[in-house]
Amino acid sequence: MVQAIDRDRIERRLDDLWEIGQTQKGGVTRLAYTDEESDAFSYIQAELSSSYSITEDSMGNLFATREPEASDSIYIGSHLDSVYNGGRLDGTLGVVTAIEAIEAVYNSKCEPAHPPTLAIFRNEESARFGQHTVGSRGALGQLEVEDFSATDQNDVPLWHAMQSQGFEPENLSHPTINTERIAGFLELHIEQGRVLDERELDVGLVTSIRAPVRCRVTVTGDHDHSGATPMELRCDALSGAAEMITAIESVATTAATDGDLVATVGDITPVNGAINKVCGEVSFPIDIRSKEEDYRDTIENRIVDTIETIADDRELRTEIEHLDRSEPVQLDSKFVTVLEQSAETSGAAYCCLPSGGGHDAMNFQLAGIPTGMVFVPSINGISHNPAEATKPEAIEKATRILSNALVNFEE
Repeated sequence: MVQAIDRDRIERRLDDLWEIGQTQKGGVTRLAYTDEESDAFSYIQAELSSSYSITEDSMGNLFATREPEASDSIYIGSHLDSVYNGGRLDGTLGVVTAIEAIEAVYNSKCEPAHPPTLAIFRNEESARFGQHTVGSRGALGQLEVEDFSATDQNDVPLWHAMQSQGFEPENLSHPTINTERIAGFLELHIEQGRVLDERELDVGLVTSIRAPVRCRVTVTGDHDHSGATPMELRCDALSGAAEMITAIESVATTAATDGDLVATVGDITPVNGAINKVCGEVSFPIDIRSKEEDYRDTIENRIVDTIETIADDRELRTEIEHLDRSEPVQLDSKFVTVLEQSAETSGAAYCCLPSGGGHDAMNFQLAGIPTGMVFVPSINGISHNPAEATKPEAIEKATRILSNALVNFEE
């Protein structure tokens, strides 16, 4: 069993990476395909010893292994980009603990059946372009040409941002890596929820990953003067959108009592809104997630019907643009068993649970690659926030579980 985990080294690397893109509000903004994300990748490369063979694909993903000639390998890692003013751990912790787990394996003189490869992916977060897990999907040949036309808030397309960082992906339908030599994929992440923290557990072992349907609703009415337009003559897009958003919450709350489902409207954007105007156009996104695809799609239809009914009642016009549709994923049962055995051997208190958020791990399982995932508790369930935190003791135990799983997993 692997024992040597250097907690201080993990914390130092987390602190160093926290400074790359750190904001005045105490968080970090390290968006996809920016200089800050590239600086974080450069930092990791500098931290790796000369015993690693390091490669970079056309998407900008980084892969590092001590045994490049091995017939196959377990890939382990996560991402380094963040949301706006995000936390210290999201993604980054998965990268730093992956390095430590690999080091622990080699320091213990163990000989895993499948030598590990550190894998770090670009653009996992959808914060900048509205496109999630771009790096890992590109590595696995799961992207389409249309994905690269997505734009950020400054109308910069994804393909242009990639080029600005020196990357020009080609053959988008083909993987950038040899998937036949990947024996498995392993990722550690903060839970981003309250389950583990409230149950006072050290780790969670992920059995499945919820997948989102995402769309943007545009509601159109009439722009009018707030003082001169009588209430009964208004066609107020903002009031209509507010009713729709409240109805979405109501539909999702009821649906969650009958199956696995969450739905969120996390933003609302009035067009040319002002204090003295009746708003004539509003847009808002909807994020619907479940580990049960059929049930999610049923509730999606129910939400769309509700939106259209409200629009008809208010004489508003609506347009619904679908942004993303992903498949829920059941992770590899054998990998879950290996992780359970590693947790028990390590003396960690654990449970098995689904993941509420999407991760690079889901793309590997969808590609038919055995995939496992370990969660550490998010204190008070906080994530995507500068207050994001996890106890160092939990991080150390989870890293030990990773390293033992690297040694014990046999395809």
